[in-house]
Amino acid sequence: MNVSSSSAVLSKIGDYDFLSVDIFDTLLFRHCNSPIDAFGFMERDEKTKQVTEFFKDYRVAAEQLAREDAEHNGLEDVSLDEIYRCFQQLTNCSGEQAKQIRQLELETEMDLLHATNFGRKLVDQLQNTPKRLVVTSDMYLPQEYLEKVLEAKGITGWERVFVSNEQGKTKHTGNLFADVVEHFGVPREKILHIGDNGHADGKMAAGAGMQSCVLLASKDVPARSPKPKHHSNILAGTRPVSQIFSANFLETHHYDAEKLDFRTFSEDQYFEAVGAVLVAPMITSMLIWMKQVMDKQGISRIAFLARDGMFPKAAFELLWPDKYDTQYLAASRRLLTLPFTVLEPDTIGGMLHTTMANSETLQDFLNKISGGPSLKGIFANHGLSETEPLTRKTRKQALGLLRESPESFYQSFAHERDVLTKYYRSAFPAGTKTAVFDVGWRGSLQRSICEIVGTEADVFGLYFGTSPHAISILRRGGLDYESYTASNGLPSQLAAWFTDFRDIVEFFCSADHGSVLGLQENASGEISWSTADVSDLEAANLRRAKIIQDAALKAIESVLQAMSAETISKYTKPKDERDLRQFLRKPHRLDAHRFKNVRIFDGVGDTTGESLTRIGERNTHYRNAKNSRWRAAYASQLNPFSYTLLKFVLRKRKKIKL
Repeated sequence: MNVSSSSAVLSKIGDYDFLSVDIFDTLLFRHCNSPIDAFGFMERDEKTKQVTEFFKDYRVAAEQLAREDAEHNGLEDVSLDEIYRCFQQLTNCSGEQAKQIRQLELETEMDLLHATNFGRKLVDQLQNTPKRLVVTSDMYLPQEYLEKVLEAKGITGWERVFVSNEQGKTKHTGNLFADVVEHFGVPREKILHIGDNGHADGKMAAGAGMQSCVLLASKDVPARSPKPKHHSNILAGTRPVSQIFSANFLETHHYDAEKLDFRTFSEDQYFEAVGAVLVAPMITSMLIWMKQVMDKQGISRIAFLARDGMFPKAAFELLWPDKYDTQYLAASRRLLTLPFTVLEPDTIGGMLHTTMANSETLQDFLNKISGGPSLKGIFANHGLSETEPLTRKTRKQALGLLRESPESFYQSFAHERDVLTKYYRSAFPAGTKTAVFDVGWRGSLQRSICEIVGTEADVFGLYFGTSPHAISILRRGGLDYESYTASNGLPSQLAAWFTDFRDIVEFFCSADHGSVLGLQENASGEISWSTADVSDLEAANLRRAKIIQDAALKAIESVLQAMSAETISKYTKPKDERDLRQFLRKPHRLDAHRFKNVRIFDGVGDTTGESLTRIGERNTHYRNAKNSRWRAAYASQLNPFSYTLLKFVLRKRKKIKL
């Protein structure tokens, strides 16, 4: 039986006045990988937990038992009531519990179902035409319920719904089509039946004398495509929130595709898929967790810190528009540290090493860090010219002078303190409680903000993850905060987020502007930002990140058209980051190669950065793997012998896990 695209089927409809159309995966699709995965969505509910923690298995077994009983009694299909009678027998639950779970299943189906692209186009095409339409389905759900679902999802204009369990006949045997023919009262060959099942909707409809069209269903795209081991692990997610976005991606972008092969995607198309299928569920899960924490703490204000906060802020405002007071706040380690902290000599060197190394002259260096005139005096007193090209020797000498004069270095930024204090105190007014979001990992920005605003305002930190350094910076400082993934480096199973995947998380969240260098106040009291210049290489990097972010935001917007943020929250486990972590921990070699051009930039003035994966770098496997910011990606493209040898050497020499 030939399978047709939606456009081909819609064009064929013009030749027929009597139509019979299947429901599931034709008019409606579920936001999950398969029909039985919908039962997995129910396992988090207390009603199912009270009966069994393995609800999905028992529900599948109950349906199988009910079908065996029906076959024994000469019946073609079963009803939902019959399935739950068997469920009650298998689990020994009470009749009331079975009734409640049955109702929960109906509610879950309503939440997950949404009109397909074909379904919406069909309804539009049939409006204001004399064509007659019935809906025909092999399904255990009640007819009255399915009628409500179709109406709720915008599938209207039909005369009647034929459901196998109430008609006592199925499409699978071909007997249900006789009722459709009787309803229309016209010759069979004048009726066109449309569905996605090659046997029931194709062969059996044709066998009943009707015309038939088999439609491509988006849920079957992975089954029609090359196996993931041949091209990508993008669609490997199994968590409910990942299934919601995967199903939405397939229906939105590939509902007419015969197959899906990521090897044929351009770089932009690939990163769009990463955003829609991997990053969107992760950021949604994190924001749901953030909202839960904020509600628990009684917080209605949240500041997203630059630069990593721009993308999460946009997603947050999509999920809960106008419910919270949100702001995008200027912040950077340079902005919040240098004007307010007398740094240790080693800290000065660590912060400024990359900036100095990428500066042509001292004037260039001072411009990048917005250093005050007193720094020029320090350099001039030691014979260092601002305009002469820097050498390795003069760079070392200049950094040495700054290390020797931490107090002078601190005082050189005194001119910034007043405007910074005004800016942050206006963002955190006295008497308010505000959450601040930062990707992580030490918490130094939150500490600096708290030092500026003092005790008059309450600041609560929300982080993607925090490393063990946060204990001394935040916890011992008495500051309140919570983390989405690893908190203070724990538990160990989540530690990879800050040890191995920190840079790629920051890449996903990169804003499309340079690091914030300083704030300026004009004569009317308005405060503006100054940001670091972005090199061509970094601009290309930010463009890739923007593609991922835009795709993720479009995916969230698309899912919200099908279900509310509260519904998504119902099926999203708090801190549900496992699917993205699995993708990053064991990437397919072709996925790893897609990220080989992504670069990581360290600090103001770094114009070239370094490769995220080190794939393609001209060096030994040992050096590339040791210096890779995503070692699992580099390892994925090695042959088995090289991988085993490298794994042994890294553990022996550096105690590094590959």
